[in-house]
Amino acid sequence: MQGDFSWDPFNYSEAVSRVLFQQGRVQLDRDFNENTESLLRFLRGLGRDLIGAHGGVNDSFQILPSDSQENDTYLLRWGQYYVDGIRCMNLPKAGYWETIQGDPKGTNGSSFTIDSAALKLAGAVDSVLFYLDVYERHVSSEQDDSIRELALLGPDTSSRAVVKWKVRAIPTRAFDELVTKLQTTINSVKFKAPGPTQATWIGGGVDLNYLALNLLLRTGARMRAKASESESTNPCTIAPEARYRGTENRLFRVEIHDHGHNVPVTPATFKWSADNASIVYPIRKIEGATVHLDSLGRDARTQICVNDWVEVVDDNVLENGIANRLLQVVWVSSDEMTVKLNHAPSGNAGNDKNLHPILRRWASDVIPIDTRQLPTDPWIDLTDGVQVQFSLVSPPQATYRTGDYWLIAARTAIGTVVWPNDDNGAPRALPPNGVDHHYAPLAKGMLKGATPTDLRFTFKPLAKGV
Repeated sequence: MQGDFSWDPFNYSEAVSRVLFQQGRVQLDRDFNENTESLLRFLRGLGRDLIGAHGGVNDSFQILPSDSQENDTYLLRWGQYYVDGIRCMNLPKAGYWETIQGDPKGTNGSSFTIDSAALKLAGAVDSVLFYLDVYERHVSSEQDDSIRELALLGPDTSSRAVVKWKVRAIPTRAFDELVTKLQTTINSVKFKAPGPTQATWIGGGVDLNYLALNLLLRTGARMRAKASESESTNPCTIAPEARYRGTENRLFRVEIHDHGHNVPVTPATFKWSADNASIVYPIRKIEGATVHLDSLGRDARTQICVNDWVEVVDDNVLENGIANRLLQVVWVSSDEMTVKLNHAPSGNAGNDKNLHPILRRWASDVIPIDTRQLPTDPWIDLTDGVQVQFSLVSPPQATYRTGDYWLIAARTAIGTVVWPNDDNGAPRALPPNGVDHHYAPLAKGMLKGATPTDLRFTFKPLAKGV
């Protein structure tokens, strides 16, 4: 969530049932966001407890071969499907009854395509696993102008989080191997320790397909953060660099840009911002390296300037985790509301107005992450004494993922960053704050038009006719 927040908008405590506002007090966005988050987590937790890890009503989200002549096209039935308590809706945009009346053939569901060529390069000969990828995406008023209240004549007041989902596919080889390994492990533990053990609960209460899918796809990235420490051994001396030195309270955002590649061997990279990457500029059109903007910034702090590092993003870039290169501003025309970049944006990013293109400002170019990095390796300096350190968990999650991000609250009153420590007082290695992806298996089968094997969980409505 790249909004202008004072604190992590997802911050909440399991024990908090509500946030109570007091009279005459300062109102903070943190309190409102925590109130919403506590209620939302409860509702989604209740949905998961009742429905399970995933499930839908009757044939919702069932995958079938499409009538299309294209081999990579499939049909996804209309309906609602729940993943970890999050409701995903696949319904006709025109309305169900309007669709029936206008086009009875279109009432079965929506169509989607997969890239069979890319899957074969990834190791899929024929068999693939179809799964549902569910996450929330932040939408600002710069990306959706309808959020603004017209009566205010311009200023924005809030932003939105929207549920996004997409059907994706992966080769089944690694997935099947992990399912078999999990089943073997559970069976061996069951025989050795019968009774209400954790292994018995896992074997009896969790779909192994769901468990294996999440173990394969969930990020393995971890990060620690701190304010720089003094190297002096004199207890009476406090070095000026031994604290957060910023003059303002900040919410730093550290985000994985490129997850890295084995062939050719290239390291993962990250980018960072001292204002949660919330400073953006809506794009009107792009002509080569020249970008026409709707705004150059609302004040001196947010104004785009020469030498700024920016990223051209749109809905396609965000939803597919595309890592285009960061570009640098080399010229700004306030009269024409245009900026010139050192290179033209790649991959046609930003050229389709319907995809809500924007320029997002970052603090620097991308920084490589040493994949051999250990917890004892040197820390990476950002600015004003804020330092970070990356690591990976053990396989099968030992990969970075484009879009993973961490939020670091830096406070001038205490002269440091807010980050949890372990029992020894050292900063803990934490998983990303987001983007929190939720995965559920839908079907497994052969490519090229065959009906795949259904892996969904389904339930029927409780109400029945008398």
